Amino acid sequence: MDKETSIAFNDLRVFLRNNMVTKQDLQDLRDDLPTKADFNQLLTSVDGIAKRFKDADEELQVGGERSSRMEAWIQKAAPKIGVDYKP
Repeated sequence: MDKETSIAFNDLRVFLRNNMVTKQDLQDLRDDLPTKADFNQLLTSVDGIAKRFKDADEELQVGGERSSRMEAWIQKAAPKIGVDYKP
């Protein structure tokens, strides 16, 4: 092997050592990634939060409607019972 080939080979070896990924490197990366179970658990949590938000929103709407009905009833009842009511 001549000197230029040896230098080129050494350069290639250094390049590969610095830039190639080993099986262990790939396994380490895979170990850090979330699993399907982790993802399913996250989806379950998000679904639970979405349900709670939906339930709270429905309760607010029901409460708002109830409040509107009570306000209308008070406005109708106030003059009949002699109370000056100003909303």
